[in-house]
Amino acid sequence: MKHGDINLVDLDFEYKLWKKRLEQFQKEVKILKYRNEEVKHEVKFTELNTVELMVLDQHNDELEKVISRIKTQERELQYYNKDFPITKSHQYFKEHEELRKKMTGISTKHLAWVDDLIKAFGI
Repeated sequence: MKHGDINLVDLDFEYKLWKKRLEQFQKEVKILKYRNEEVKHEVKFTELNTVELMVLDQHNDELEKVISRIKTQERELQYYNKDFPITKSHQYFKEHEELRKKMTGISTKHLAWVDDLIKAFGI
């Protein structure tokens, strides 16, 4: 947003950042699962239990759903001029705000889970 104006290019910018962040979160989930496989045979480390692995899978599914939702928004916006100004009451902005809240929640949750799982490994 520039000087209170909201342009579609501003929304697109955030979508790009969010997708990259979510992709990074997915990579971290893969790393955690790989680490779990590594520690299965080590005595001094504890592997993740079934519930923790299930939570990781559910979290990864949630990440994928948000990425998919962002891609849908991007496809819808591509038919409009990126410099097209909208208001805060515009449907695209309302949907963007919902995604922003989702991103805040999922980011907070992800970082907390990663910290908890690292501790669960006994590191």
